[in-house]
Amino acid sequence: MAPDQHLPVNALGKTSRISLDGRRSERSVILADGSMHSLTLLHPGVYTLSSEVAETIRVLSGMAYYHAEGGNDVQELHAGDSMVIPASQSYRLEVVEPLDYLLSS
Repeated sequence: MAPDQHLPVNALGKTSRISLDGRRSERSVILADGSMHSLTLLHPGVYTLSSEVAETIRVLSGMAYYHAEGGNDVQELHAGDSMVIPASQSYRLEVVEPLDYLLSS
């Protein structure tokens, strides 16, 4: 792997949390700057998700479509994209290619 394909990680959780019938895997990661995130892999499929707090998604690889609750707009997500999901909002992710992303709140 090229150096630009690595994240500067300070610590990585030893175990992962599996959810959505085995279609999502998450583990804690602390980056070199001290910020805490969840490193998440979401397999292809359509998911309705929500969060009580605002979250930021930083896509590392893969491709998905983001549909905000109650809206008609669709946002494509690719490697390098970031977006903020507002607090208390449900949304739908249509994952086309396995989606690897950092999630922070």
